[in-house]
Amino acid sequence: MENVEHKGFGFSNHVFSYILFPVILIIAFVCYYRFMIKHDYIMSYEGVCDPYTESCFIGCEDDECTEEYYYSNVQKYAADLYAACGEDITDCEAANECLSGDRNCSVAFCDPASGVVCEVFNENSKIQDEMENIEGESLQDNIDEKDI
Repeated sequence: MENVEHKGFGFSNHVFSYILFPVILIIAFVCYYRFMIKHDYIMSYEGVCDPYTESCFIGCEDDECTEEYYYSNVQKYAADLYAACGEDITDCEAANECLSGDRNCSVAFCDPASGVVCEVFNENSKIQDEMENIEGESLQDNIDEKDI
């Protein structure tokens, strides 16, 4: 029988493993620091849009699109967004507009020329909507009075 030499766990036998493992740890730490501590990235989200004064994108609450909502596309540097709003950015008014100190901030409204379906109302539409709301409320009041 041949004499089999047992190879140990020395550095020369596992050079790749001894280099790869620390490199992966360093990359993971750098990514964690950049994204979780410094917030060094751009956030893109749907902002508030008033279809009576701006050209808005149309979104649907459900698959059947029974209820529409209007929005603009906002892109903001995450560090600026967290500085203005704190950790809860969902109910922050400053999140819907570009502030003077914001870097890489943009608010995009719908452009009908781009082929995307947009919604723009005029003043007559606003008056008509208000009249429908008033008529709907008075009709509901009449129904409630008859039920009593």
